[in-house]
Amino acid sequence: MQVTVRAFANLRDFMPGRRSEAALVLADGARVADVRAALCVPAHVQAVLLVNGRRAEAETVLSESDEVTLFPPMEGG
Repeated sequence: MQVTVRAFANLRDFMPGRRSEAALVLADGARVADVRAALCVPAHVQAVLLVNGRRAEAETVLSESDEVTLFPPMEGG
């Protein structure tokens, strides 16, 4: 299955060519955690995860054509 991945800020460093958007081909039944693994994002790097614009967890199962967004947690006030 193919999904689109978008990454922002320091998480772009893990994207192919350090681009902000890329298509990834994953096995059917892949989870958001598999996207992180495919991009080699270390476990200690925090990221807010969205699937199709909604908050997701690492165990969220993906479907064909989903859009996965990764961005760093926001801080401040």
